[in-house]
Amino acid sequence: MNPILVEFGPITIRWYGVMMALTILTGTAIAYRFGPRFGIPREVLDRFTIPFIVSAVVGARAGYVLSHLSEFPHPVLVLRIDRGGLSSHGAIVAGLLYIAYFARTRNVSAWALADAVAPSIPVGNIFVRFGNFMNGELYGDPTALPWGVRFPTAPDAPRHPLQIYEMVIGAAILALCFRWAARRPFEGALFWRVILWTSVGRIALDALRAYAQSIGPLTMGQVAAAALIAAALVALARGRTSNPSP
Repeated sequence: MNPILVEFGPITIRWYGVMMALTILTGTAIAYRFGPRFGIPREVLDRFTIPFIVSAVVGARAGYVLSHLSEFPHPVLVLRIDRGGLSSHGAIVAGLLYIAYFARTRNVSAWALADAVAPSIPVGNIFVRFGNFMNGELYGDPTALPWGVRFPTAPDAPRHPLQIYEMVIGAAILALCFRWAARRPFEGALFWRVILWTSVGRIALDALRAYAQSIGPLTMGQVAAAALIAAALVALARGRTSNPSP
């Protein structure tokens, strides 16, 4: 594995950057497919997409910085994109805040917008985790399983390739998105189902990552995922109560 995809003299193209670009392009394409089905006109998506992407990326960076403050002794280091990473939970929170703001100003349904962009979450888990794999980061604990991977950054023993595990979970959730979209019982159902199962997967996978920062017996990622699971269960229960099946 090598974090660099190709080099042209002083220009370096990295796997992680390419995977981020593919996440944005693929997520946008799916949003344009789902949006009109959910009552969001394409012209509204045209005004929504770029600011939403910017807010999600800023939120992802802010989430990482806030959960790894020791890595940023000086504020200017926050702007160093080569230092540290991004947080999916920060992206979700910032993205939701922008959706709420945009929906209010444009008089469209916030939950319909959330449903349209929800597939970008598993899309990100597929592409971005491959970038993490090529960077040799976010691996799990040592394992004797035959598919264990010996990472250059941790050559002591084969380890759980958590990036690959998360890619598989992301692919399964993305496939389910198309079924959930076809049978959407209420606005927001697609979004909360994605949040629920993505968070369940995060809790399971973080159990194989002993080195992650923790709060008691849980990693910080598990704490955030548990909060999202609780919110998803409440939202789905309320949606079913308010929109009973005929």
